[in-house]
Amino acid sequence: MLAGLFNGVLPIFAVSVIGYVCGRLKVFDFGSAMILNKFVMFIGMPVLGFKLLSDASLFDVPVKLLVGYLLSEICVYFITFIIARRVFAVGVREAFLLGLATALTNHVLFILPIAEILIGPSATLPIVALISMDGMLIFSGTIVAMDVMSSKEQGWRSAVTKIASNPPIVGMLAGLLYGLSGLEIAPNVQIFLSNISSTASPVLLFALGVILSVKRDDIIASLTGLIVSIKLIIHPVMVYFLLTFVFDVTLDFTYPAVMVAAAPCGVMSFMLAMNYGVKVDNIARVIFISSLLSLLTISYVANI
Repeated sequence: MLAGLFNGVLPIFAVSVIGYVCGRLKVFDFGSAMILNKFVMFIGMPVLGFKLLSDASLFDVPVKLLVGYLLSEICVYFITFIIARRVFAVGVREAFLLGLATALTNHVLFILPIAEILIGPSATLPIVALISMDGMLIFSGTIVAMDVMSSKEQGWRSAVTKIASNPPIVGMLAGLLYGLSGLEIAPNVQIFLSNISSTASPVLLFALGVILSVKRDDIIASLTGLIVSIKLIIHPVMVYFLLTFVFDVTLDFTYPAVMVAAAPCGVMSFMLAMNYGVKVDNIARVIFISSLLSLLTISYVANI
């Protein structure tokens, strides 16, 4: 377990720590983090989404894996939204993004590189399949909801225009269509895509660390604790139960999926909160706390 912690988990988590230290030292401030976040939103994520979906082999994974995992995501999304909205009375858009943070685990930016180190190449296919499904359904669906709520006073045409021109959605849709076309990506284009997409994870994790370095007084501690418990305990247990006992998925696909579920809250919710003008305090805190505690949950699952 300690080997997995030091060799796979800590090196990725350290990027946010560096951002936090730079924020505390005033080397970077909130404005700097916003610029970095915009780079990821408008360039890094669209290119990453295109690359992942154009390379994805979704037909090579069991449909039962995708269905079972999606069902677990819908459950934790709904549970988190209800708790945030009804129990703690947070705004609708913030409750949506807290639900996204719980359902959409930090697999692209955190768990995929860790799983490749700790489990090996066999973990890549099921995790990329889950990333592709999440990008097309959970992430895109939340963006649609945020665009609709943000444009409700401007009419449906404005909402449709914003959704159709949303950079991450455009990137993922283009990648899906290109992947289905069967066309090969030219080597020089592949190099470009790899270089740009590789920036999304460290840049966004660094920006998150900078944001967390800013002291805030309106954090709801009990909400943070509940959401982190849902993400790191309830979600992986639910995934294991559904895939093993309900859908009878083989262990080769089940364990990478459980590792994904045991990963931190999705940092994409933080990116969307900053870009849609939603309060980031609670979202940033649940991502940070779940990232810290997931050092243990991910290492545990990797050594089962």
